[in-house]
Amino acid sequence: MSTNDTNIVPREKLAKFELTEESLNSFRKNNNIPLDLYNKDGQILIHKKRNPTEADFGKLLKFEMQGVYFLISELKKTKQQMNGGHFLEPGRTTKLFDQEKTARFAKQSQALIEDLRKTSFSSEQAVFVQNSVNELLTDFTSNPDYELGIFNILEILGVAGVSVESELMTKRTVVAMGMKVRTKKIVNEGKEESNKKDHLSLMMASYLADVGYSRLDIKNNPKLTKEEYTVVQQHPIISYLMTLPAPEIESHVRTLILNHHRPYRGNGVNNNFPDPRSLFTKLMSVRDKYNKEVGKERIIQDIELQLHLQENNVTSASFEEDIAILSLASEYASLTSNQPWRPAFKSSTALKMILNDSFFSYSNKNIRHLLDYVGSSLTNNENIVNFGDFVITASVDSERRAHFDICLVLDVGRYQTRPKLQRICSINPVFQKGNKFKIADFDLHSIKIDRRKAIMDLALQAGTSRVIYIIDPELNPALHEAVYKINMAS
Repeated sequence: MSTNDTNIVPREKLAKFELTEESLNSFRKNNNIPLDLYNKDGQILIHKKRNPTEADFGKLLKFEMQGVYFLISELKKTKQQMNGGHFLEPGRTTKLFDQEKTARFAKQSQALIEDLRKTSFSSEQAVFVQNSVNELLTDFTSNPDYELGIFNILEILGVAGVSVESELMTKRTVVAMGMKVRTKKIVNEGKEESNKKDHLSLMMASYLADVGYSRLDIKNNPKLTKEEYTVVQQHPIISYLMTLPAPEIESHVRTLILNHHRPYRGNGVNNNFPDPRSLFTKLMSVRDKYNKEVGKERIIQDIELQLHLQENNVTSASFEEDIAILSLASEYASLTSNQPWRPAFKSSTALKMILNDSFFSYSNKNIRHLLDYVGSSLTNNENIVNFGDFVITASVDSERRAHFDICLVLDVGRYQTRPKLQRICSINPVFQKGNKFKIADFDLHSIKIDRRKAIMDLALQAGTSRVIYIIDPELNPALHEAVYKINMAS
């Protein structure tokens, strides 16, 4: 090994690489050492290489006690390569949506929204929406690469010249469709045709979920007063009521619309709105009004069904999953769209924000549907959980107490929600109660170092541990800097 000073890398440009049996096995499995590795003095130990030999691994192990390091600047490049930059499966780069057809779909949606500001939802409009989403679904599933290809929806809508409302409606429908189709494909292989009705029901609900906003006068401001927020909470009920005149809309679709902001059951302060009690009272009032009118039997019957479901909390696992998919697709659509008070976030940033705000809103299964089945398709094959990242996991013990750990990502396989991790320390979250419970930040004074540097592979575990937060240098720079220093010092 050369000791020429010109080849020595300054210590501040290096980060410590945790050389463990697990990391070496990952290199062996992938037939690749993806980084140049250095000793503590900044001298090269081994260059990145494909098809490393056991002699190469033996060379690295000689420096296990002294420490092995890598260039910080190389980390991003390595992430891209490990995410498949040069080793993508066939079909992964296929763009799934036709620009002309998708732009036309969005423009038709804009025209519908404008009509609904002035008129009631009609049977003719219901049939038109059904045909439109059916065409979208057929085009999607007829593409041979629909399980792998890129969701180029942001690219298309970025130049389509449609309103924000239409953009949100189109994105929400497309993302919900992708999550539903791919989830059903994995869970229910070979029954694609029988699943089509379920796919279309969710797409109809996604398309119509927010039409109630067309009847609301809402400020273009994120800081709503309590009274204004109460008005916003009513839009699922208004959307539901707007669809009642059209018998072509099934009751199941209306149930999804009515509950699309309630991915968690119960009355807790998470993102369950409208409140079940106020929803029940409102529906009772509407039913009583229609009871006094002639020819409203079908509408009254639908309201009675919704009241029964609300009162008895009668829902299936599939229904709960659909509600979560619809809610997640809505969040993604909103975050990636320009709003009067902020510009759109990048797709990868939006997914990180959703994950980081998911603890009180979505189950591990819900987040997996988003990140593992359509996540990389929404970000041009770029994962949001990568080798070298810092993440926070949550787990629940036998006494129902939650524990939060900061971990280093050692390896990411097929599913990015199930990485291999090395535990750095435990930490306590800072909870905040506003319109819903959320994790506002994490308390750096509560950190307790794990001297064992325990390894856990979530892909091989059936326990409660799950990734609930990515410590991103842009989203939370103070926490990222603190964790980086702790990891370097340990």
